[in-house]
Amino acid sequence: MQQIAGQESLRNGFTVNTLKKVYPAENRALLTLIPKEARRFLDVGCGTGALVAAIQREHGGKHFEGITYFEEEARQAQEVMNRVWLDDLNNFDFSQLGMFDCVVCSHVLEHLNRPWEVLAALRSHLDTNGVVLVAVPNALELKTRMTFLMGRFRYTDSGILDLTHYRFFDWQTSFELVRDAGFEVDVRTATGFCPLPGIRRLLGTRAQKLDDLAARHFPGLLAMQFILRGRLKALEAR
Repeated sequence: MQQIAGQESLRNGFTVNTLKKVYPAENRALLTLIPKEARRFLDVGCGTGALVAAIQREHGGKHFEGITYFEEEARQAQEVMNRVWLDDLNNFDFSQLGMFDCVVCSHVLEHLNRPWEVLAALRSHLDTNGVVLVAVPNALELKTRMTFLMGRFRYTDSGILDLTHYRFFDWQTSFELVRDAGFEVDVRTATGFCPLPGIRRLLGTRAQKLDDLAARHFPGLLAMQFILRGRLKALEAR
């Protein structure tokens, strides 16, 4: 839509090939938590802009900005955003940003050195009735636990033990991450997978319902991601 702001070329570039992937994720479970009145959006770690494109299709909005570290992602994201900031979130100057109704941090905080500082900085750019939406992977989901029990800890190209993950969260610490950054958490949910080897195909659409129940009742074990919505505390919102 408009321009890419920031570096013309990346500084301090990583040398590991897996860090140069392009991420087109939407995270549909997060979309349901966007307030109807939200009009100005910031997608932190925006990837190719796929999530913003989904917001535009299903929710609408007037102004969209994103931040990404990778030039190819920025080039694609600018097609659906008013502004794309090309920079390293670990050193980003958040004072450059304006105000937003909805700030999205979907599967980006685990990639940062000090994600709590990033969340705290974003608080100053949230309008009075705005929300921050946070999604992080569950570091202790069932498959990962079984891998640990078998005495293996191996980084991978994707998934929970992605080579680019610096921070890991469980059900409790994901909540503490948002709370300790100065937000009141008004929604805390999870999406996951119920292991049903050999019979999932027989269940049809009922398998999805079982997945939802499993994540709701056993989030620490069967959830793949945690999703939290935070708001400004009452005194700040006045």
